[in-house]
Amino acid sequence: MRVNNWREELQAIAPVFGQKPYFLSDEFSLVDCYLAPLLWRLPQLGIEFSGAGAKELKGYMTRVFERDSFLASLTEAEREMRLGRG
Repeated sequence: MRVNNWREELQAIAPVFGQKPYFLSDEFSLVDCYLAPLLWRLPQLGIEFSGAGAKELKGYMTRVFERDSFLASLTEAEREMRLGRG
């Protein structure tokens, strides 16, 4: 999938991200571990979300990105991508 299509594809399946706290589950799983670093990097590619589905997708991202385990997994460079600190 080309980078230009990622926004559209993710927004098309966005309702799935709002059904449960994590990807189709009440529990954090390996699927979330896979998706989190990809979603974290999207702004670096110029991909932001608005319009239909954005609320569900952004809510999911917030839930995952606020987890202590996710924050602990970030390298200094990854932190600086979104948090602006090392």
